Amino acid sequence: MLRRDAVRAGGGRSWSRRLQLASAGVAAVVLLWPVADIAVNTAWSHRRVDAGHLDAVVVLGSSLDAGRVTPLLESRAVRAAELVDQARREGGDPWVVTSGGVTGPTAFDAQPVSEAEALGERLVELGVDRRRLLLEERALTTADNLAYALPLLTRTDPAVHRVAVVTSDGHVARVRLLLRRAIADGRVQDRYDVTFVGAWTPLEDVRAALLREVGLVAGQRADTAVTSAVRQSRRWSGTADPV
Repeated sequence: MLRRDAVRAGGGRSWSRRLQLASAGVAAVVLLWPVADIAVNTAWSHRRVDAGHLDAVVVLGSSLDAGRVTPLLESRAVRAAELVDQARREGGDPWVVTSGGVTGPTAFDAQPVSEAEALGERLVELGVDRRRLLLEERALTTADNLAYALPLLTRTDPAVHRVAVVTSDGHVARVRLLLRRAIADGRVQDRYDVTFVGAWTPLEDVRAALLREVGLVAGQRADTAVTSAVRQSRRWSGTADPV
């Protein structure tokens, strides 16, 4: 009897150990998946771009410092200006859209100008033609940036098709996911050939940016998975939302 009890106890400990290992494995996958996603997209975003065939360059905004661009935004502006210059040397003349509204800690402590305006002025200083510059000043989130910037381009020039999106390199993974979600939700038409171009993240911002992006990419992937599962179940049950 004692031996049988000992075997049962040992079996219980074995299952408990397996459960712990399985939980650790799941946690590792959940953590490492967004890290790998960010790493791959960061490296991929620095490849050479065929800029001569671009119709437009969209530059995503970020927080300002007393109305001025921060080192993070300066890096994006420089990369965008380089891309536009390359496009012109290769025979192109793309539109340039800066995206970002008036932001601040509170409505009573907002920046004096929009992110789009500050970024646009910096791009002009870097050589971008003001006549080809469009300001998208409504977006208050990354999800809004493309949802507002791409339709603005289409209203301005219906022929726009090939678009480069410039943002910080560690930000690319999440922006790609958000674009897919915006298309799935009908906020953006699935008619653009989008290329993501990464600007170097300033060294002082790398640690904070990585920690933030890992959590947000993981959350965005989980949200996308749940949304896709719900939509699929509705299709199977015949209760899908009408298109």
